[in-house]
Amino acid sequence: MRVIICSHEADIDGIYSASVALMKFPRANLSFYNYGLDNFKKMFDYIKNESKKSTTGLVVISDLGINDDKVSALCVDSIQYLKRRQWSVIWVDHHPWQKKSLMSIRKMCKSFHNSSGKKCATEIMYEKFMYKNKIAEQLKMIAHSSDFMSDIKRHDSRVSELIHFYRNSVNSRQKLEFLAQKASNGILWDSDMQEDYVKFLKVADFQKRESLKTLTIKKILSFDVAFVFTYPYVQASLFSHELFSNLMVDLVMLINRHGKVSIRRNSDRLSCSKIAAYLVEGGGHEFASGGMLKSNPKDLTACIKEMEEAVVKSLK
Repeated sequence: MRVIICSHEADIDGIYSASVALMKFPRANLSFYNYGLDNFKKMFDYIKNESKKSTTGLVVISDLGINDDKVSALCVDSIQYLKRRQWSVIWVDHHPWQKKSLMSIRKMCKSFHNSSGKKCATEIMYEKFMYKNKIAEQLKMIAHSSDFMSDIKRHDSRVSELIHFYRNSVNSRQKLEFLAQKASNGILWDSDMQEDYVKFLKVADFQKRESLKTLTIKKILSFDVAFVFTYPYVQASLFSHELFSNLMVDLVMLINRHGKVSIRRNSDRLSCSKIAAYLVEGGGHEFASGGMLKSNPKDLTACIKEMEEAVVKSLK
C-alpha cells in the first residue's frame, strides 16, 4: 500500500513526528508544509496527484492544525476526494481546532487529537504507533522539550536551528526529508549536520544583530511588548527566549519579510492564541502562536500598529 506522510516543516515536533510515522511505515514518502491556505492547497494537490497512481493508499498528516474556515473546507473536500479513490487518512495533531472543523474531520478519517497543551504531536504519534520503541521514545522526549521549552537550560537548540536553516536553503525539501529519515534510524547528529550548522551560525549571528536594530518596545495597557523585524535565518522561538532573557518584556511579536508574525509570551496573563485570532490565518497555542498581517511588511510602522491592535483586542 502506498503511504504518504505530511508534516509541519517548521520545527522539531513536525520533523520528529514524521520520523516516528516513518518508523511505522518505513516505505512511506515524506513531505513537509507550513500553515496557511496556499500551503494546505499545495499539500492536498500533491496528495491527490499521488492518489491517481495507486488504487488504495494511506495519508498520515501530523502537527498541522486547522484554524481557518477556508482551510477547513479545503480539507473536507480533499479528504472526500481521497475516500472516493479508496484512500484513508490518519490525522495526528495537538493544536487547538475549531470544534466544527474537528467534528467534520473526525467523521471522515481517523483522528488522534490532543489540544490539552501537555502533549506534542510526536508524543501522540509515539503512543499510537511506536509505544515502547526506544528510538521513538527518545524522539518524543526531545520534541516535547523543544515544543514547550520545558527545560530551556538543558535544551539543545542545534536541531531546531538546523531545521530553520534548511527551510530557507536550496533543496529544503530534500534536506528536511534527510533529517526525518536519519532521526527515524536513531541518528540525531552527524558530521554533515555539524558542517551545515557551522555555516548557519555565521549567517544567523549577523542576522540577529541586524534584527535587533529594528527592536521597538511599547507599553500596551499594563504589558511591555517587543516588536522586531526578523531576517530569514533568525529562528523565532529561540530568538524570543533570548529577548525575554535580556529584556523586561511580557510579549514578543516577530515579523518577517513575508508578513508572517510569530507570537511568544513571558506572562501567563497573556494568550498568544487570542492575539493570533485577530490576525489573518492566525492560530496556535496559548504560549506560542502565529498569523499573517494585512499590512505591507516593508512598512514596519504600519505592521507594529496592526500588531498593537491585535494585542489590545485580545485583552478586551
